[in-house]
Amino acid sequence: MCGIIGIVGDYNNTNDIINGLKSLEYRGYDSCGIVGLVQNKFIEAKSISKINNLEKIIKKNKINTKISIAHTRWATHGKPSLVNTHPFIKNNCAVVHNGIIENFEYLTKKFNIRKNLIKSDTDSEIIALIFDKLLKQNIDPIKIIKQIVKLIKGTYAFAFLVKETKKIYAVKKGSPLVLGISDNFKAISSDILGLPDTTNEVIFLEDEDIVEINHTNFKIINFKNNTSKRNKHIFTPKKNFLIKGKFKHFMQKEIFYQPTSIKDTFFNYLEKKTKKIFLPKSDINFTQIKNIDFIACGTAFHACMIAKYWFEMFSNVNVNVHIASEFRHKKNINKSETIGIFVSQSGETMDTLQCLKFLKKNNIKTISVVNVFNSSIARLSDLIIPTLAGPEIGVASTKAFTSQLMALCMLLLNFQKLDNSINSKNYSDLLNTGNSIKKILHKDSEIKNIAKHLVNKKSIFYIGRGLMYPIALEGALKLKEITYKHCEGYAAGELKHGPLALIEDNIPVIALAPYDNNFLKILSNIQEIKARGGEIITLTDKLGYKKIKKFSHSTLILPDTKSYSAPIIYSIPVQLIAYHLAVFLGTDVDQPRNLAKAVTVE
Repeated sequence: MCGIIGIVGDYNNTNDIINGLKSLEYRGYDSCGIVGLVQNKFIEAKSISKINNLEKIIKKNKINTKISIAHTRWATHGKPSLVNTHPFIKNNCAVVHNGIIENFEYLTKKFNIRKNLIKSDTDSEIIALIFDKLLKQNIDPIKIIKQIVKLIKGTYAFAFLVKETKKIYAVKKGSPLVLGISDNFKAISSDILGLPDTTNEVIFLEDEDIVEINHTNFKIINFKNNTSKRNKHIFTPKKNFLIKGKFKHFMQKEIFYQPTSIKDTFFNYLEKKTKKIFLPKSDINFTQIKNIDFIACGTAFHACMIAKYWFEMFSNVNVNVHIASEFRHKKNINKSETIGIFVSQSGETMDTLQCLKFLKKNNIKTISVVNVFNSSIARLSDLIIPTLAGPEIGVASTKAFTSQLMALCMLLLNFQKLDNSINSKNYSDLLNTGNSIKKILHKDSEIKNIAKHLVNKKSIFYIGRGLMYPIALEGALKLKEITYKHCEGYAAGELKHGPLALIEDNIPVIALAPYDNNFLKILSNIQEIKARGGEIITLTDKLGYKKIKKFSHSTLILPDTKSYSAPIIYSIPVQLIAYHLAVFLGTDVDQPRNLAKAVTVE
């Protein structure tokens, strides 16, 4: 969602601010802005289009500042417009804000903010007005922050510029914020990617941390005015992940990175010589677990659905999968011999995070599968299982999704064997997954032709059975996300219970049909579709091709797979179909409309 960057140093930092904002574009935004403090006066620039336009405004107006805060906004209160764009600037302060203030109307009345002073439709401006009013009473900025945020209901990360101070103040609760440290500057950002590449160390701020920075020093205190010591981490520049290189889009680059991300995740948990699985240490006793609640949103929810199939096929554990936004409102939960497993690319997904907090209040052990090791979800979990996919810039998740599957697979294998060993058959299957993905990537031109055929189709369907059903859902989601085409995914056995009514001449149905125990069943479903004029596009293997080719308009032959590797392998072509179709249609592949990468509001 929204992004925050603030830098105070001994140099003109507008280039670093712009580069940081561009690094946060993956979070999704509809407007952006910057404010700097120059000779004790605020100088600003705002745009309701892309950051490149903001950059042009900064250059045109020759904005030169050593202390500034900036923001990318994803609308929650008020439509995208200049008046609703952050920063909000008042007489003595400027504010940027991530999150939602649920009780902003109460705060307006509490501090007697006159209606004629409110210029925008946002909840954020109210904080700027309150802050400015209290500054006029000569109250210290840190005391003001404490006074305000103790009354706020909701999640937030704030950054404040205050005249006369030459400092940036920031505070967070439930919304991510990281501090960047260097010899000639200090910086804050809602994401480590937003920090300048010359950052030396980072500190991941915790809830109710208040930070005060100038270009030489920083101070972190809590609401009780005690100095807080936080661990410093070495900063590794992420610029390699932020450069498209030979690829046209980040999504394309991330799809082609999957042989590496899959291998890295696999070997992160497996000792190659002994074939033993090593999960990070925790006090979770896996032998006593009888119930698992998987909790996630969107693509991560599909990964959890696959994990449910795996666990029910290969273990005696009872498994439930929940959409986070629904689960958090449950009144009754099973506490006996239960763990909660939370899957999130960013580790900041607000609905998922709230569910984690809910389980922790009920003393249920938690595991997180995340792509950002120091994220909020990771830090609150009893056990963290990173996916090692590297930063994912494209809004539509690709490499993070398949790495989640690999990590969940390793978790299952750890459940299965008390000695933590993996048998040779499973080892070979998973070891060869990266090479199988490479073979599929070599078929990119074939997949591109499939996508081209779909350009003028009004509706598209995916079908699958067993482990392929969640991949059908994921394939449909990818198409919806970046092509804006109508697409639905179905369990193939459900066709006769309604969806067959939608099948007519030339409606394309993409069938995920590896030659497994479900093959003959899905072959019958394909014949039902064919009989009603539907156009079958089949993803299968060599054995499946022999039996299915006569019913198919086109067929893509994939490498042979086993139960563990199949969902990962079949994810690759559905990602590429969506990618190439989006390119043909001319949509914004990396930043599709109305969506955000890190969903940090409920």
